[in-house]
Amino acid sequence: MSTTLDYVVTTGDFIAEWMEDEGINAAELARRLGVTPKHVSELLSGKAPLSHPLALALERVTGIPSRLWNMYESGYRDALAREAASADLDSQYERAREFPLPYLRKWGFITAPARERANTVRQLLGVLGVASLEAFEATWTRGSVAYRRAAARRDNAPALAVWLALAERHHDGLRDVPTFNRPGLEALIPRLRTLTRQEPVAAIEEAITALREIGVVLCFIPAVPGLGIHGATRWVSGHPIIQLSLLWKSDDQLWFTLFHELGHVLLHGDKDLYINGDRNTAEEEANIYASNTLIPPSFEHRIPRKRDIAAVRVLADQLDIAPSIVLGRAQRRTKDYGWGHGLKRKLEFQMKQSRS
Repeated sequence: MSTTLDYVVTTGDFIAEWMEDEGINAAELARRLGVTPKHVSELLSGKAPLSHPLALALERVTGIPSRLWNMYESGYRDALAREAASADLDSQYERAREFPLPYLRKWGFITAPARERANTVRQLLGVLGVASLEAFEATWTRGSVAYRRAAARRDNAPALAVWLALAERHHDGLRDVPTFNRPGLEALIPRLRTLTRQEPVAAIEEAITALREIGVVLCFIPAVPGLGIHGATRWVSGHPIIQLSLLWKSDDQLWFTLFHELGHVLLHGDKDLYINGDRNTAEEEANIYASNTLIPPSFEHRIPRKRDIAAVRVLADQLDIAPSIVLGRAQRRTKDYGWGHGLKRKLEFQMKQSRS
């Protein structure tokens, strides 16, 4: 008989194949095994599971090691469980549509096409790190992680949960991240300001490395359409996790958002979820921190009040920051966004997209 594992057939099919090769019937096999003919019949049909003692008995009767019989049985039971699980996953599809499935397909986090409902749900659950959508509800609304409970209370909870969960996948554990070093972060701030003048991609990579060395994880996750969030900060296992979306895709917005999130790390507690754009005291304080760190109040009067590229460049050089940051402040102050676009450097995510 063949010993190739095939998880789509019952263990009884393998037994029947051996019986055919040996020319014996079920009654004879029952006598040799010391069990009832009914037991053999149910074993052959897959109704009765193969026990370990019976696998050892089959080894003595057939000469085929019990481990192979047990592997056949394990494969068959696994196939049954997967079949039942697929039906259960399929039943969860309508609820899964509350999550940003097209976004997850676009960025390759879900590779199953829409017609494969069970596989779509299976991959969504993999992103969320839960076994079912019921488990997601329990984990994010009643779990022990405070920022998840905070996210679950929001109107955009499914989209926000996906975006936050992708960051958890990104940092891939925190065991190799050093203990958070607050003095180290405070000392790093001037260097990060200077990085704003460099080519953005190289500067971002340097910032990620420098922050990780002092226990801060910085990651970039593409913006979820309609979510409208530039950044978020929360603490995981004693480490600040800063997550940026590049929503507006310009370097001035990138750097302001990063310093805004660093403000949360330095100014606020480690129990809350801080969402850039929320209207509360913590967000206002983080905005002030970012504004004053990038352009100190003593230089506020130097910010151009009209279209003046030269003045923007002069002030940026004096502050040793990117001209786009000064320009962005001038534009917000005057509400005139129609000039200086050449000073802003555009950023795009370079992630492999999946095919539906």
